[in-house]
Amino acid sequence: MHIAASALSRQMSILEEDFGTQLFLRLPRGIELTEQGEALYRQARLWIAEENRFRRSIKEEHGQHLVQLRIGAVECLSSSVLPRLYKKLSSRFGNIRIDFKIGDTQTLTDLLLENQLDFIIAFNVARDEKIRFVAREKSKIGLVHLPGLLDKDTQSIELHDCLKWPLCIPDIDLSVHTRLYSEILRQKSSFEIVASSNSFDLLRKLVLEGVGVSFMTWYDIEREVNDGLLAFTPLKGRRLEEELCVCLPSTVKMDGRTSSVIDSILEVV
Repeated sequence: MHIAASALSRQMSILEEDFGTQLFLRLPRGIELTEQGEALYRQARLWIAEENRFRRSIKEEHGQHLVQLRIGAVECLSSSVLPRLYKKLSSRFGNIRIDFKIGDTQTLTDLLLENQLDFIIAFNVARDEKIRFVAREKSKIGLVHLPGLLDKDTQSIELHDCLKWPLCIPDIDLSVHTRLYSEILRQKSSFEIVASSNSFDLLRKLVLEGVGVSFMTWYDIEREVNDGLLAFTPLKGRRLEEELCVCLPSTVKMDGRTSSVIDSILEVV
């Protein structure tokens, strides 16, 4: 809380004096709320919610309606897609605030189901009756390598042909791992894994250092390819694809604003 213990203790005492009752139980294992403390906590949450509603109503009366969105996305979208999305939404709505949450697919899905996010953009979201899918786009997994490794006219490559180089592969914490690794094993060919990681950033740096090649989607590597630092060659085969999903809770009303946000996301993605 960035507050000295003595200062916080004094504020707690002042609060109890002000309400004329004990609000905190000071126990050897820590602090707990009394019954009166729990009641004050619930009331305080109501006061804060009411203040937020009042502030919004004041802004609306003065033509300053603030559009607030909570959007979750996988990390690979943070450097390119999300900044473009912010600019797109800002141009459409004007006065806007977006709270971006970056995480893996499972974490983002849980937050969506808990109503802590309005939209998520993530790979391979599991089907659920509480989730509405507004888009499911296929994204090829590709070989990530240094420029010049392949002939410049090469449009795609077989996974089998990639196994002759040292491999820096995504580990099991990343959604691409299971599909990719099972396909590597299906090749029935020798291969050498020199590094694995749950960080695409680290994998990109390893490829840049010449340690080996890696496998990612275009979204994971877009910035480096556009800067000419790395190259991306799609892998052949239907199995070697990820599904980028745009989702929202099934309980959300599909009004004009929601549709406009969805359109913006789809245009950017």
